[in-house]
Amino acid sequence: MAFDGFFDPDNPTYVGADVVGNWVRVKYSMSWPSSSDPFYLANPSDQTARRTYYGVNGIPAGFGNGSNAGGGANSWRSSALANIGQETPVSISLNGGMNGYELQLEVSVSAESDLSGTGTRLFVMTTIDSALYNAANGVYDHRSMFIDFLTPNTGTIITLDGINDHTASYTWTLQSNWPNGNTGVIWDLSMLNVVAFVQNYSTKEVYQAESARANEMNPDIDDDGILNGEDNCVDIYNPDQADVDNDQIGNMCDPCNDLVYVLGNTNGDLNQNGDPVIDIFDLFTLSDFIHEESLNECSENVMNINGDNHINILDVIELMQYLMNSD
Repeated sequence: MAFDGFFDPDNPTYVGADVVGNWVRVKYSMSWPSSSDPFYLANPSDQTARRTYYGVNGIPAGFGNGSNAGGGANSWRSSALANIGQETPVSISLNGGMNGYELQLEVSVSAESDLSGTGTRLFVMTTIDSALYNAANGVYDHRSMFIDFLTPNTGTIITLDGINDHTASYTWTLQSNWPNGNTGVIWDLSMLNVVAFVQNYSTKEVYQAESARANEMNPDIDDDGILNGEDNCVDIYNPDQADVDNDQIGNMCDPCNDLVYVLGNTNGDLNQNGDPVIDIFDLFTLSDFIHEESLNECSENVMNINGDNHINILDVIELMQYLMNSD
């Protein structure tokens, strides 16, 4: 296809290394002009969902940064050249790796500005860089072909407030006989890609996109011998996986020991035996929080004394009654 020539240094339409390295592309397959397209039949629901979302009623059709880029390779090239290099407040990082045909993946998204009111959604998918198949349209080498969504095909709604990151983990398995056991399709696992992008679902603007070869990502980020998908401290070296409070967050990265910060122990103090102490000082801490709302996250987690999901004067009264009735 003419489109693929943009990525070939020996082709006169080559767009250059800077563009190639930053152009994330995905090809969705349709049921027409050939209803027997194996790439479409492998996942018709997800690909139809994206066609419907973009309002595509004829092919070829391209979209760049969520906008219609026309139906020809040259207009797609112009769209990419116009969009690549634009500043964006969003960053995406991908970490993980392959265990046989199983993909373990962690996606982290951050924003430098508040996008919490923009209908922001995260899409994560798998594609394959090259699949060989004699298609009805004469194409043999099919590039950047969509395989599957790891998120819903409508994306995952996320909140990017400019302060807190969004992090999600995924486990996904590629069928060894993809697509649908069609032996006429030739592919290699080393060509499997992960693609993630953040999109304004209303305007279709894509804030950021990132891709990585699945088997070239780091399956053990902290080099502690525990794969990311099983590591209770993914970013911090802790081969012993110690987790004293058994909350699935390892001691090395757990800000709160749940055996200390039990309900009512708002200041996290202990007696000489190492047991949590609930006393008048916890009442002071709770009162201070209600007036100032500036304490550590561990204290806040144990302040909802009456269990109504609101921290207020009613919790002070509840804690006071507990202390008065205690021995």
